[in-house]
Parts: sequence; structure tokens; C-alpha cells
Amino acid sequence: MEGIIFYWFMWLGWVVVTFIMRKNKSRVKLAFFLLVTILISKVFLVVSTFYINCSLIMFLLLGYYLAVKNKRKLVTFYLTNLTLTFAYAGIMLFHIYDPVWFIFDYRIIVSLIVSLLAIYLGKDSSQRFTFYLISVSQGEFLYWLIMSKFHDQLTFGTAAFLDMIVIGCAMIYLWTILQQFTLLVEQSLHRFQKQTKEKQG
Repeated sequence: MEGIIFYWFMWLGWVVVTFIMRKNKSRVKLAFFLLVTILISKVFLVVSTFYINCSLIMFLLLGYYLAVKNKRKLVTFYLTNLTLTFAYAGIMLFHIYDPVWFIFDYRIIVSLIVSLLAIYLGKDSSQRFTFYLISVSQGEFLYWLIMSKFHDQLTFGTAAFLDMIVIGCAMIYLWTILQQFTLLVEQSLHRFQKQTKEKQG
């Protein structure tokens, strides 16, 4: 059932941020964003014959906010976002053209590919989330604009899109935790080796 992953992940994220995350300004902002995004996930803006999911707009605005907050080299940033945007739209179009190649659920495949590209191209977790949020949201617009040549009354920000955006963000978050854990283990081993050498010396 498309959309169920979005609600599970978003509610889980809200619980973690509200009750477990350390108290600071970012926690309040993030909890507010998660709650509002859940509440407006069934609200649509009507533009001509198109229906735009308000949650899609929220994710896109969050991506732009992170981009402005973390100032980067503009040319590199835009080129990377453009690459990932075309990657998302291209994979979605390929799924329509030849779905036989998608052995597993296409939502997982698309999320995996784009999130791995964001992880590879991003220098830190904030930049990776920024790349993923903006590129997937823009890619959703690009994909449906192309499809609008063949269909009328299309929806930007479908339930499948909501699933894909939270799956990709979860993958980036898990990668960040894995990196931090690996760094902690390396530091602990280095400290242990240093103490051992001091005792031997």
C-alpha cells in the first residue's frame, strides 16, 4: 500500500525528535516540520489541471532552507542537484518504459540509487540531505511535467513519492550513524593502542 511507509517513518521520526533528541532550537523546528508535513499530506494545491501535494512543497522548501543555511560553492551545488534531479526523473521514466528490469519494489530501487548518489556526492550529512530533498522533489516535478504531455489531471507528490523521500532520508541517516560509529571505534582502538604502547614503554 503506497503511502504507509511515509506515515510510519514520519511518525517514528516525530517520536524520536520529540522525546529522545537533545533539547535545542533545531529539535523544535524539526518536530514542527514533521508534524505539519504529516497533517498536510492529503492537502493539494490545484494549478490548472495539476494537483500539487503540499508535503512535496514542504520537502522542497526544507531542502532550499538547508541549502541557504549551509553556504556552498554555487556552481558545484547546482550541477550536483541538476544531476540528481535528472537521475530521479530518468529512473522513473525508465520504470514506465521497461518495468521488467525492476525486480524489487521500484520505490526502494529509486530511493537507494538517488540516496547513494547523494551520499557519494555530499561532503557531510547536511549536504547529503539537502541534495536528496531538493533533487527528488524537483525530479518529481520534472517527471510529471514530462508525463503531462500524455495525460491530464496529474498529481505532483504522489503517495509513492512520499514513500521514496522518507526511505532515502532514512538511508542517509543510517549511513551517518554508521560513519559516526566507525569513527568512534577507530578512536577507541587508537586510544587503546596508545595506552598499550605507553605501558610497554
